[in-house]
Amino acid sequence: MTDYSGMRIRNCWGWWIESEIRPGAGEVEDLWQIVEQVSQEVPVDERRIHVAGLSSGGGMAVAAMVAHSGKIASGAAVAGVPYAETPRAVSNGVPRAAAFRPTQQVVDAMRSVLGEDGRPSPILVVHSHADPVVDIQAAINLRDSWAQCYGIDTAVPASESSGVGAGAAFVHRRYRTLGRRSAIETLFIEGRGHGWYGGRPGKFSYPAAPDVSELIWRFCKRHPLASQRQPIKAASMRKTG
Repeated sequence: MTDYSGMRIRNCWGWWIESEIRPGAGEVEDLWQIVEQVSQEVPVDERRIHVAGLSSGGGMAVAAMVAHSGKIASGAAVAGVPYAETPRAVSNGVPRAAAFRPTQQVVDAMRSVLGEDGRPSPILVVHSHADPVVDIQAAINLRDSWAQCYGIDTAVPASESSGVGAGAAFVHRRYRTLGRRSAIETLFIEGRGHGWYGGRPGKFSYPAAPDVSELIWRFCKRHPLASQRQPIKAASMRKTG
């Protein structure tokens, strides 16, 4: 159960708290138990379990992809942060106030969970260069930490496209393929704030931007879990007796 005592903002995930992001405990385990509960009520294909989140949810999606790398097929972080990042990564609009862990420290924290041979789930990183809450450097560090775990050189993407979506310029890059799939993708947007891009109007939503929901959907469809597993059987909902 989530505890909001200490340095917590209500309704935000504890993506920087070690006890919340390690396998078998905390909020990453809560998330997996939700998956398990749903799988008892409806058919769930184990090869098609994906996660996505915005802001602190993006940070927790990253944590879940590390803690449950063998179960989560892929995921997306929108305006999120790297695994086990310091809370000082959130600047909340104060210029140059953010402080990030060195990428190698992030990689070391990831490998302490994954092991030297483990690999995190394929990831789509979405961020705006104009985000005043979480600096774009968080997305760059997230990409680079994933790349180190995969052994990918990010200097040369496998493919790159750019354009303007709903008035917002963007660059979409893919890094190295797993078969026909990319291990890492980034969508970096210009001129939009901290929030969801391409959605309906709202406090943290920017409709005048590329449709991130559609992009995440396509990304996840291309990234089933690599291992061949049988779907979880749905529990019978019929009463007996």
